Amino acid sequence: MNEKLSHYLCGKFISEGNWSHMKRNALHYEIIMMLEGQMYIAEEEREYVVRPGDMLLLQPGMTHFGYRNSESPVSFYWVHYGTKAEPYRSYPTHVPIDGPSTINQLFKQLLHVSSFSAEEANAALLLLLNELTRTIDQQNHAPHAIVDNICRWIDAHLHLDINVRKIAEVFNFNKDYISKVVKREKGMGIKAYILTQRISRAKLKLLNTNLSVKEIAGECGFSDYKLFLRTFKHYEGMTPSDYRNILYSTPLNI
Repeated sequence: MNEKLSHYLCGKFISEGNWSHMKRNALHYEIIMMLEGQMYIAEEEREYVVRPGDMLLLQPGMTHFGYRNSESPVSFYWVHYGTKAEPYRSYPTHVPIDGPSTINQLFKQLLHVSSFSAEEANAALLLLLNELTRTIDQQNHAPHAIVDNICRWIDAHLHLDINVRKIAEVFNFNKDYISKVVKREKGMGIKAYILTQRISRAKLKLLNTNLSVKEIAGECGFSDYKLFLRTFKHYEGMTPSDYRNILYSTPLNI
């Protein structure tokens, strides 16, 4: 038996609708693999909408509860387990799984052997979690389409008051996970990406429009004009007005 991994309970939940997850304080890790419908579940103050093909990892020591009824039929696999091994407790909280059929088959196998013996249940759980680890790692190292979608959305909404929490809500991801995948793909976190894009847009407007510096600050999402001045100088080493004047003070050799 793997002493770092212990299976406790597993099952397949099915509801005909008008159902909400019970409120409970979790004793173990739980992985949910959604099959049908949508589940509305919160872990402490964080709310998730779990859809077919999504995996959700719930942490021990947390309070979990349904914050809204699922009106349509719902079904999902679930397993409770204990572990001291880092790979099996550090999955992203909420993530879609590409081609989840293999993982669903391993869930079926786990359910089949779980009543035979603790050793067989632990072995089946180990196969399931290792496959889940490989799948998530492959998704994370492949070009991530969601990151491109996030960045396009940010670029289209730079003029608004946007932040990591808002973006996570729009794309229905945990904000820590979404920050991690953007940083891996872009080399910077979401907050830094937003600022660099806003400054880049401001530079274009300074050199290509007659808008005032204050107007440009507003169009680039800075409601605080003084913050814009400080941020611009931090990134460019000069004020916006000095940057604009460079174009007109640089001699051209023709």
